[in-house]
Amino acid sequence: MGPYHRIEDIPSHKVPVGELKVLSGKQGMVFFGTLAAGTEVPRHSHPNEQITIVHSGRMRYRIGDGAVTEVGPGEALVIPADVEHESWYDEECTITEFFSPPRLDMFPAAARHPYGIEE
Repeated sequence: MGPYHRIEDIPSHKVPVGELKVLSGKQGMVFFGTLAAGTEVPRHSHPNEQITIVHSGRMRYRIGDGAVTEVGPGEALVIPADVEHESWYDEECTITEFFSPPRLDMFPAAARHPYGIEE
């Protein structure tokens, strides 16, 4: 598979909070997500640095022991590796998330296919 990808052509993965399109390289992974209103991601951590950009909708986030903060369109979060965090999607949200290294714990097939799918 070459280096150029059309986001609309990437297959979606259904996850408990909505749908994610995955694009992975060797050092980083991007999620293009549509997350359902009223869903949440429980407190967790992972060894990956995470950057989340909100394109539409509103959500709340807690990073570490910090306050719950509302974020919306045009705002971004940087979550260091190994720091606990959690999120609540108050409205349907579209987001882009970048992880380094790739989240192979969520999409192990991404080690073999950039869309995290088995062929």
